[in-house]
Amino acid sequence: MIARADNNYARALQVLVALGIAVDVALAIPIALSPEWLTSALFLPPVLSFKADIWQRSVGVLRLLLSSMYIPALVSPLQDRYISAAAIASRLLLGLFWYWAVTFADYSRGYLLFAYLEGSLGVLQAALYVAVLRREYLRS
Repeated sequence: MIARADNNYARALQVLVALGIAVDVALAIPIALSPEWLTSALFLPPVLSFKADIWQRSVGVLRLLLSSMYIPALVSPLQDRYISAAAIASRLLLGLFWYWAVTFADYSRGYLLFAYLEGSLGVLQAALYVAVLRREYLRS
């Protein structure tokens, strides 16, 4: 099912998905190219081993790949419902992961930025996705 053109919730969801993709790309490229610069810019603890930055770089590349998987949810949130739901669930789970890492695993409080960013995007996207589904299915 494709969202109708007059569904404002679908347009708002598409804007938030696009914002999430932009945030992912804006974080992933610096992580992949220069993880030291990003950790210092965000006041995160430095990597203790000079070879450990390969893991941070791979996270940047994986984040780019993950953000490319959100594109179907951006184009048509209802046509690919599973991908849209998975994109929203991944945002929520990433937010919970970062919150858990700081709260229970004793990581730096600087990582709360990621928890708040991912979590708030996930909650807003989930609310809009439910509104999109309700509006489309109540019309039928």
